[in-house]
Amino acid sequence: MYRLMKHFLKLISIVLLFASCSAPYRHLQEVKDADSAFKYKPEFNREIYRCAVDGKFLLKKFHLSGILFFKQLDNGNTRVVFQNEMGLNFFDFGWDINDSVTLYEMLPQLHRPAVVKLLEKDLDMFLMRRLNRASEIAFKKDNELLHRFTLANGYVYYIEKNGGLAEIVNTGKHSKVITISMSGKTSPHAMPGTVLFKHYKAHFSIQLTKINEHADQ
Repeated sequence: MYRLMKHFLKLISIVLLFASCSAPYRHLQEVKDADSAFKYKPEFNREIYRCAVDGKFLLKKFHLSGILFFKQLDNGNTRVVFQNEMGLNFFDFGWDINDSVTLYEMLPQLHRPAVVKLLEKDLDMFLMRRLNRASEIAFKKDNELLHRFTLANGYVYYIEKNGGLAEIVNTGKHSKVITISMSGKTSPHAMPGTVLFKHYKAHFSIQLTKINEHADQ
């Protein structure tokens, strides 16, 4: 009896292990002729957010705070700049009209290939840049409509709830890698009022809260 119970518990643990490692979106029903997720691509001239970055590396916690600027330039290029309260740039990224990205500046302490790649990926997904349009497939899950795009590694899902874009989810082979939750969009192309980037493997988050142009800063 003891051996039987032991084998049963071992079997259950294996089943739970495989369940926990399974792909986060399975058994989805494909939707034909759905509108493209690009109806939610952000359009803006200038948007400003309060930005807080919190995380943990090894046993140390870290925190960065400041202002994040999204700016559409006259030549069609887009710039995203994160500054602290004293005007020091943490990073400055730019995209041209062909979606080629350039890192103009980054704080030396942050300037690591993995960090640059991760921030590029965050901003690409959020701004809907450098997506493989031909790979888009729409799926239905309960009351959600999921638009999936293929990335170099894994997928990114743009998830509609109640007729609006509520979340962006980057998945790997077995689990979620990044989620971008948002609220306060006043129209499909509007920038959201609040945004939360959560990185499950890198163990840090980015919280954005929009600042109105007329607000005291």
